Amino acid sequence: MSLKLLQLIAALAASAHGLAVPDSQGAAFSVDALPSTSEEFDPAAERQMLEAKYPATHGDIKEARSVKQSGSAKVKPASSGLSFFVPTVVGNQTFKLIYDTGSADLWVYSNESSPFQSLDHPTYVPTSSAELLKNYNWSIKYAFGSEVSGVVYTDTVKAGPVVAHKQAVEAATIIQAEFASDGILGLAFSTINTVQPKKQKTFFETLLPTLKKKVFAANLRLDGKPATWDFGYIDDTKFKGKIAYTPVVSQKYWSMNVSTYAIGKGSFTSSKKTVGEVLVDSGTSLVYLPEAVVNDYYSHIRGYKLLEGGSRTFPCNSTIPDFHFKIDSTTLSIPGRDVNYTVYDPAERTCVGAIQTQLNSKYSVLGNLFMRNYYVVHSREEATPKLGFAPH
Repeated sequence: MSLKLLQLIAALAASAHGLAVPDSQGAAFSVDALPSTSEEFDPAAERQMLEAKYPATHGDIKEARSVKQSGSAKVKPASSGLSFFVPTVVGNQTFKLIYDTGSADLWVYSNESSPFQSLDHPTYVPTSSAELLKNYNWSIKYAFGSEVSGVVYTDTVKAGPVVAHKQAVEAATIIQAEFASDGILGLAFSTINTVQPKKQKTFFETLLPTLKKKVFAANLRLDGKPATWDFGYIDDTKFKGKIAYTPVVSQKYWSMNVSTYAIGKGSFTSSKKTVGEVLVDSGTSLVYLPEAVVNDYYSHIRGYKLLEGGSRTFPCNSTIPDFHFKIDSTTLSIPGRDVNYTVYDPAERTCVGAIQTQLNSKYSVLGNLFMRNYYVVHSREEATPKLGFAPH
């Protein structure tokens, strides 16, 4: 029996709403995040895509505005909240992009690609604001060996009220995979940008000199309030309590060290049983943890089974425990209700768990299933970048 699951990755067209936060010392802005609609979600395909995104081993002059920028872009989440789209203007065209904290390329469908490859997507047509970077190219590997690649321009990119000038825009001429979004806007570190012969800055890095504060925040949520990406400021109306910060442990990804964990109402594990380095990735739907941790978690669920391919199923009426973990002295949680995220076999009334074994036996990843419960701050205010978390 093939595994068919729901994913909210289909397209929702929407206009961007910008909220400018006036401040003579800098800019702050927010852009809307739009949830995707229902579509079959294949966890095996996501795993393949992530293993291409995170290989088995670690690898290795902008135009500023006179008044600094800040604001917010609203995001519209999918019904399941497994992915979020952001209407973003590139040149003079609007694309619905996934803002991805796990990659560092900004790419869109191009008019130079085959019409069959770009079906149902707007395509980037360079205008007078664009400049081709001659002899520059890029290539990204995705699921099952598929590739997206093309040429590179610089152009204006606008999210909400804020504009990044001369931003590297990677125009896809070869697209060997299907995407619900019109492209990706990477927000990781430019050390992993794929442009050759010279890596290019990310959208956030281009904006840094123009922002009031060197931060952006993912406010991905499904509680009826607007989901947003906030740039240049922290909106204390969008979370409760104080933000708990922890240092980023990589200059490639927004990753952090997670110490001990607890399951349900159980005690936290000893210091010898830790989760380790974890990537916080808005371009990923589910949660991927070390196999020993995953096995421990599902052992607390009555009737769970391990399927070929690594997915775990259990009776849909099972009591699913919360998963708790610590960053420094702060406890963060994944609610059990979110782990039971879709039906596997309606006849047998079995469901599938959203906590999966980590990638390449190396990378643990916290995707949107985790992020949508927190206001997640990404800060480069200090020499060592930080991640911050506060509950909605």
